[in-house]
Amino acid sequence: MEWRTWNVRRTLSVVTTIPSLQPPYSLALGHAWLWAKACEVPAARLLGDGFGLPDALLLLVALRNVRRAAELAGKSLTKPEAQQHLADALSKFDAALPGLKEARDVIEHLDEYAIGVGTEQKKLQAATPSLTTAELAARYALRLEGTYNEPIVRVGPHSIEAIKVPGAAGWLFEGIRAAVYAEQGHKSL
Repeated sequence: MEWRTWNVRRTLSVVTTIPSLQPPYSLALGHAWLWAKACEVPAARLLGDGFGLPDALLLLVALRNVRRAAELAGKSLTKPEAQQHLADALSKFDAALPGLKEARDVIEHLDEYAIGVGTEQKKLQAATPSLTTAELAARYALRLEGTYNEPIVRVGPHSIEAIKVPGAAGWLFEGIRAAVYAEQGHKSL
C-alpha cells in the first residue's frame, strides 16, 4: 500500500458578525421566536407519528429556552407597561406548563438522575430513606404517557402535556413581543 501526503491549500470564507448593540429585550425576541418554532416540530411529532422519547427531550429543552428568552427580556425592560405584558405572558406560560424547569433540569443532569442521585431524588430519599437509588432512578426516568392524541411527557413528578405546547410557546412569544413594543414606546400590536 502506498501512502501519499497531499498538501492541499484551502481558502475558507469565514463570515463574521459584529454583535449588534441591540438592547437585550430585542435580542430576546429573536431567540424567543427561534425556540418557539423549535417547539413546534417535536410537539407536532409527538401528536402524530413521532419519535417518542427523543422528541420529548427536544421539546423540554426548546420550551425551557423560550422561557429563558423571556427572562432575558425581563432583565432589560424598564417601563411598567412592558414589564406587565411580560409578567402576564410568563404567568400564562407557567400555568400551562407547570414543572417545566424541573423536568428540563432532570434531563439536563442525566448523569445524576440516571443513577438516582439528582437533587430532587436526594430530597425524596431524605423523606423516604427506604427508597434505593435504583428506585429513585426509575421514578425519574423520562416517559411518555397519556393517549395517542394527547401525549404527556413525564419526568419524575413533572408532566408536560404536548397538546398545550404550541399555544404556550406562542403566548409567551407574543407576550415578549408586546413587552418589546411597549418598551420602545409603540402603542399595541
